[in-house]
Amino acid sequence: MIIGIGTDICETARITKGTRNPRFRAKVYTDRELAYCADKPLETAAGLFAAKEAAVKAMGVGFRDFWPCDVEITRDDLGKPIVLPHGAFKDVCDLKQAVIHISISHTRESAIAFAVAETEGL
Repeated sequence: MIIGIGTDICETARITKGTRNPRFRAKVYTDRELAYCADKPLETAAGLFAAKEAAVKAMGVGFRDFWPCDVEITRDDLGKPIVLPHGAFKDVCDLKQAVIHISISHTRESAIAFAVAETEGL
């Protein structure tokens, strides 16, 4: 059963500026995400940021008691993005027995993500 949806659009220039700041990178991205983005265009990092925002919106919580790095975006073997919750965000997902499906797209100027949260097993 779908329990929430979320979407976010992000300007690539805003993320480009942020990624120059080590504190921003540490609060927003996991080591695995930073490694993934290392050889990719900057709009990839913007897409990850939009995906994190969309995921928390789908869960109906926003970034209140955790950091964006608690919402990790990885990929499966075919490149499909996967949301891996950590910390307090994992607690929220576990409490609702939810999984989050995510779709990400970007241009040079912006990135967008759409998330659907559903109850596990349904």
